[in-house]
Amino acid sequence: MNAYERVMNTLRGLPVDRTPVFAVLGAYGGKLSNTDLRTLYSDAGAWVAGQRAVQETFGLDMALASFDSSAYAEAFGGEVAWFSNQAPNLRRPAAKTAREVLALAMPDPRRTARLPVILEATRRLANIYRDRVPVIAAMPGASALPIMMLGLEGWMEVVLFDEPAARQILERTGQFYVAWAAALLEAGATALVALESFATADIAPRELFASLFLPHIRAVYAQVGGPMIFHHSGGRIGHILDLLPGTPQLAGVVVGSKDNLAEARRLLGPAPALIGNLDNLSLPTASADEVRARSLACLRAAAPTGRYILSNSAADIPLSTPPENVRAMLQASVDYAAGERSVA
Repeated sequence: MNAYERVMNTLRGLPVDRTPVFAVLGAYGGKLSNTDLRTLYSDAGAWVAGQRAVQETFGLDMALASFDSSAYAEAFGGEVAWFSNQAPNLRRPAAKTAREVLALAMPDPRRTARLPVILEATRRLANIYRDRVPVIAAMPGASALPIMMLGLEGWMEVVLFDEPAARQILERTGQFYVAWAAALLEAGATALVALESFATADIAPRELFASLFLPHIRAVYAQVGGPMIFHHSGGRIGHILDLLPGTPQLAGVVVGSKDNLAEARRLLGPAPALIGNLDNLSLPTASADEVRARSLACLRAAAPTGRYILSNSAADIPLSTPPENVRAMLQASVDYAAGERSVA
């Protein structure tokens, strides 16, 4: 069974030879291919070379389409900050008020800023790995897309103090969201990961998520013609997991490292797939044996109920993570499938 078959069977609730293993290795691909990060996030060929290096080095069950949040902020007119040791970030948002957001032109997915680079990298990866390795494309969540225009604090201020304007912004940005999702799928993405920042307990309470964001997320996902993976974007989401079943196109949910896997499955029911919950921050300093042990603990907690993908729980795995720690994640899946015969 190859990676594509393994992942698709998992998402559909069908048998697999072992649990799939994901690892978010975007900037890490640049490290493996000796590419500086500005080039990596600006050139489709450089990104593809990085992901090919990731596949050749680790043989994981995914290839990652090009992603960095600053590309979206830039497409809306924001200013980007570039770094030598981490992904670029938003320096200055395009708008300061809800009125300014509503006056912004929506980007053209195929022409604006670095969006065409993302599509081209996705297209090339899909051509290389078609039916062998799934190409997973991340994008800002429907609840979080306005952050790309206002910044987190600016969007939070609108949400808390001007709900009518927040709803107008969501309706307007939802149109771009659907168009962008369609473009990624057309380029060959197997599934889309939506980084829903307002799903986390650290940012929004359950009541706000349920009343404002979840109806919008459901309406937008219903217009997307492919599988969606709901990502917490950092933090805990156990408080809203029971609200997610029934969301259109929902194929998987990534839980945080502090969420309980068994409880997450109970709240979600038998579907969708459960993904996570290894802690990103511990990966650089843990030993390979520790990573393998933590991975096995995740597998024992979640794999018996089916539809589980072992993965780090947040965004990019830190560049300082030793390669053997990434390999330990995959080894844990192999050992677990073999009945843990090699577990000490």
